[in-house]
Amino acid sequence: MTNARRRYAQMKSLLEVPILNDKFWGKVPTVKADAIMLDLEDSTTPGNKELARDRIVRALDEPEYFGGRHVIVRVNNLSTPWCRDDLAALAEVRGDFLISYPKAETAEEIAEVRSTMAAGEPRGLHVMIETARAVIELDSIAKADGVVGLHFGYVDYAADVGSRPFNESGDDLYAPSNHYVRTKIAVAAAAYGLFCTGGTLIPEYKDHDKVRNFVRTWADLGYTACIAVSPAHLDIINEALTPSSGELMRAQEVCAAYEEAMSNGDPAAVLSGRVITMPDYRVASLVLARAGEEVGAA
Repeated sequence: MTNARRRYAQMKSLLEVPILNDKFWGKVPTVKADAIMLDLEDSTTPGNKELARDRIVRALDEPEYFGGRHVIVRVNNLSTPWCRDDLAALAEVRGDFLISYPKAETAEEIAEVRSTMAAGEPRGLHVMIETARAVIELDSIAKADGVVGLHFGYVDYAADVGSRPFNESGDDLYAPSNHYVRTKIAVAAAAYGLFCTGGTLIPEYKDHDKVRNFVRTWADLGYTACIAVSPAHLDIINEALTPSSGELMRAQEVCAAYEEAMSNGDPAAVLSGRVITMPDYRVASLVLARAGEEVGAA
């Protein structure tokens, strides 16, 4: 499978859409999201699971409605009565979309999800890390066949562990209980070439200054995208996760210097008195990829 971190490099904002809510569903063609997440899990009540599944299947048969955006479908966990029916129905659908799998705990579980969908087209998996067991098993989950992205489900994680989710000001996660896991997920994603998502849900999610601060912390840790709980958060995400003009200029200079050095047979480049090596080039290349710019091969 291709390096998902590069393939999805320009995907910054994901909007979770409950398909049974006509008001939200009607906004899909015009929202400023890079991806639409159709949800069969948390936002769908037990009595509406089958109806929501049928509507999602019909919607996927009309991909033009999504306007060229990435599409991700979050199914239910295998421990529920609905997951296997979700996977079987989606296995029959053609087209390009990902499966988001919540509350994953082991690589064996990931393999079972893929096996259940084996009759259909191969699907990349966006795996949600939301439990203590998942953190223990993170390395094996991240490198499991089919996994292309990771997500930190920090509210569910706090509920599973019994830890404190947010800090006093409500604009960031409570560091002592979350920083290790939050960082570990970003590191695992980078190590295995996966995209990596955080979220915008905070207690005062209507306070856009606090949301902006929160989203910035995901970017600073290496997360490549955020799931918005409100369309009003999309502009904030897109701005925070888009490289600045200064970052782009620096990345262009680093790539140009390194590529020139490689063409001359040099082991490294020097730019403004600083040595530029392959890791610097990889980071700069990813910055350019996120801005939609082509990078030459070194």
